[in-house]
Amino acid sequence: MSLTEWMVDIFGSLNALVAVLLATAVFSGLYIYSASRLLGARKDSLARIRQSLSIYTRLAGPLGTVINRPTRTAIPEDLLIRLLQECKSADLLIRELHEQIDTFLSDRDESRLTTLHKLLNREIDRLMKERDELVGRLEKPGWGMGLWLLLKPAVPALSLGAAILWTAILVQELRQSSAWTNPEVWCLWLSSMIATISFYRLLMDSRRRSHGVIYTVLHLLILISALTNLIWIEASPYVLATQCLLYLAGFRVTATRQRRKRPYAGHPELMEQFLHPAGEYDPLIDSAGLTEPETVNSPLRSR
Repeated sequence: MSLTEWMVDIFGSLNALVAVLLATAVFSGLYIYSASRLLGARKDSLARIRQSLSIYTRLAGPLGTVINRPTRTAIPEDLLIRLLQECKSADLLIRELHEQIDTFLSDRDESRLTTLHKLLNREIDRLMKERDELVGRLEKPGWGMGLWLLLKPAVPALSLGAAILWTAILVQELRQSSAWTNPEVWCLWLSSMIATISFYRLLMDSRRRSHGVIYTVLHLLILISALTNLIWIEASPYVLATQCLLYLAGFRVTATRQRRKRPYAGHPELMEQFLHPAGEYDPLIDSAGLTEPETVNSPLRSR
């Protein structure tokens, strides 16, 4: 038996062989492209983490000195202001830290420095943990992580293949004239495409941890509901409606909650208003001749 006859027996025809070879070439190309993009994205993430850590640590030192040793060490105010402004250029600056910095720069209320320092240290610890995990994945991945890093670049190609398959099934069904007016055929295609998109987002979205468990559960429910189409095609309209409701529920349950308006609880302004209502005479403040708390033991002294 010749090689040509052997291939014809396996693939049925030379056209089928060409189609298989073409699909393999497309899959390999998408795999290589996805692998290079994922590696570049991990390196970019590591670079952003290192850039943010470098800026945060330059600010944490002088800020800690101002808070912990205000009477023994003088930190020029212009140095602290410059470091705070530089901190706003960090790639991974979170909104809460940005707001705290802007608030201090606007009112120069030194009572905010303690909260700012705690928030800054928390961000440093979080970024260090992310950096260690990312470096571990790049340099010393475990058995499971190594297998996942090997399979993950194939997800875009598999998703594309699934989309082509669902479209081919739709085209095959539409060869019948009655299928054009059959809503089950169109609902089946739309439901399958939505499940494919959820499959891709669930496995490829690197930010799914920040969204929480609800993000993963919603996509899993969308995928599981699509399995009903395999055993009961007539249920495709109901499956499609369920998937749309799950997507709409995702906007509701994953919405970002707005931060409360300042001043925050425990702020000296609120405490002073609580202890000394407006119009009440305070002999301590009057005898000292002070009206603003910033004039007492200010840790910032210009050289």
